[in-house]
Amino acid sequence: MSYNGVDFYIRPFQRRDSEQVRNLFKLCIGYERGSPRWYALRGSPKRLNSIICYIIFAMGLLAASPAGPAELCYRIAGITAAVLSAAFFLFHRWQLSEAFLHYSNPASHADLSDIAGHYGVVENTDGTSYFTGKSGFWVAERLVDGKPNGEVVGTVGLGKAHDRYRPDPHHAELRRMAVSSTMQRKGLGRHLVERVFQHVQEHKLNTISLQTTGYSTSAVGFYERFGWKLVAHQSLPGKPWLDFRLVEYRLDI
Repeated sequence: MSYNGVDFYIRPFQRRDSEQVRNLFKLCIGYERGSPRWYALRGSPKRLNSIICYIIFAMGLLAASPAGPAELCYRIAGITAAVLSAAFFLFHRWQLSEAFLHYSNPASHADLSDIAGHYGVVENTDGTSYFTGKSGFWVAERLVDGKPNGEVVGTVGLGKAHDRYRPDPHHAELRRMAVSSTMQRKGLGRHLVERVFQHVQEHKLNTISLQTTGYSTSAVGFYERFGWKLVAHQSLPGKPWLDFRLVEYRLDI
C-alpha cells in the first residue's frame, strides 16, 4: 500500500518481529515526541491538582511576605505551605513520568514477552503466519521500491477482554496500538484499525474495548472518530492520587 508517498504493508505478526515490536511500543508510549508521556507532562500543569498547588503556593507566599500577618507562626505556616505545595507539584510530575516509563517497559506486559503465544499466532514453514482463534496481532512493515525491508513501523493487537468484564466470547480488547513517529499522519493508524475490524467481522465479535490515557487527545479523537464511546475513568492501581487519566472506551459493532 502507498499513502502520501510512503509505502507500508500490514501483515500478521511473525516471531522475527518480536524485538522491533517491543522497541516500537517502548518509544511510542514513553519516549517520542507525541507519546502519552509527552502529552501527560505537557497537560498535567493545567489539571486541577496542579492548579490547587499554585493557589496554595501563592497563599503561602502571601502569608510569609512582609505584607502578610505579622505573627511569626503565620509566616512559618506560609513558608511551609509554599514549600510543600511546590514539592508535591514536582513529586507528582516525577511520579507521572515514572508511571508512563514503567508502562512503556515491555517487560511490564506479559503479552509482549510472548506475542505469538498470547495472540495465537502460528507460523507456516514458508514464513507466513496466521491466527488460531479470535485474537490476533498485526504489524506494518515498511516497503522500499515495493518490497518489504523488514522495518516494523506500526502494530496493533486484539486479545481477550480483561477479567473486569463478564466472560463473553464475542468481546475483545484492542491493545498495543503503536505507530512510528516517522509514519504519523500518513493513514497507517487508520489502516491498522480497519484490518482489526476485518478480523472482528470474520470472527463475529460484537464488542471491542480499549484503554488509553486521556492526556493523549489525538489518540482519543482518533478512536472516537471510529465510534468508540467513553464508558469509564480509572485511577492508576495503587496510586489513586496520581493523575494518570486512564480512560476506558467501548465499541459495540
